[in-house]
Amino acid sequence: MESTLKERIVDVIEKELNIHFTDNVDYQYSLLDPRVGLKPRDLLVIFFALQENFHITFSEKDIVEKRFDFLDNIVASVQEKLEVVS
Repeated sequence: MESTLKERIVDVIEKELNIHFTDNVDYQYSLLDPRVGLKPRDLLVIFFALQENFHITFSEKDIVEKRFDFLDNIVASVQEKLEVVS
């Protein structure tokens, strides 16, 4: 069974940051929210890891306007970039 894009992104984040998200994490919160616990520097690691893993390039607009600190927004940005590439 092929994993969803969201699952693949979570896998990249977990691997790069050496963390494991629990099932009770509500992805509606910012990844910087204390309930999730990531730091701003972690978003930078995620940014570069996703570009490398998915062979895409984010723009400043993707980061600032699309709120790169929410998982659903990250997934949408990656999906958008993948559609442009294909």
